[in-house]
Amino acid sequence: MLPKEYASKKGFVFHAVGVPLFVFGMLLLFMPSSFARFPLPYPRYTFHVTMLFCIVLVLMLVSRFLFMLTGRCAKALPYTSVFLLGMGEIVFSSGFSALYLWLMSGKGEAYFWFFGIMLVYLSVLMMVPYLIINMYFIILSKNQGLLERERDAAKEKIHFTDERDNLKLVVAKDAVLYVQSDENYLKICYLEYGEIKFYSLRNTMKRMEQTCLKGGLVRCHRSYFVNSARVQALQKDKEFTYAVLDVPNAHRVPVSRNYYDQLAALL
Repeated sequence: MLPKEYASKKGFVFHAVGVPLFVFGMLLLFMPSSFARFPLPYPRYTFHVTMLFCIVLVLMLVSRFLFMLTGRCAKALPYTSVFLLGMGEIVFSSGFSALYLWLMSGKGEAYFWFFGIMLVYLSVLMMVPYLIINMYFIILSKNQGLLERERDAAKEKIHFTDERDNLKLVVAKDAVLYVQSDENYLKICYLEYGEIKFYSLRNTMKRMEQTCLKGGLVRCHRSYFVNSARVQALQKDKEFTYAVLDVPNAHRVPVSRNYYDQLAALL
């Protein structure tokens, strides 16, 4: 799928102006020998190339303007529709260019003889800028996808602040194991490249409660929030219940009776 910018003003200018200019430049540069076979009244090659340029330009302006009007509301454009549009532009440009040459030559040759020659020329010449422009928009789409994933990834992080609301630690949600209250401090246990790390910041559990809940952490004890996605099992002994994490060597997290059912329902 191509991004919606393909049908925007940028895409319109790239195609409606860039493609005809490329065709014009290549025809002037290479001067196909087949043109010498045309019994044209004007001997100047550049005059006829300029007329062919104008034909392709007008057709591209009309085609891309209509495409911009119909495709600007789409979120993305399928490759098949873009391919068919390009093929249609090549065929119509070849048809009208052949018609011009056929009429200018006094109809000395069959129309389809001119059409066949122009179809070959314009297929080759117009495909090159098509491919370049399409590659540009494909790369643009990929970059937009990366930026969106980065924004999504940023949303999937927990931002821990101190009591003065100064940002102290940013951790991915799935990397946080638990948050422990220790008087006026919080101890955050998280993974960094597979290694267990601890970070202490001056704040209270009450002030950070909403941040923990929004980050997907679950209250399991008066002094603990735990990442339920990391809980492998709930383990009971004679006096206490603990949440066993899926990380080797990680401490068990205590679970009080008041929060046991809530946590168990998430496993």
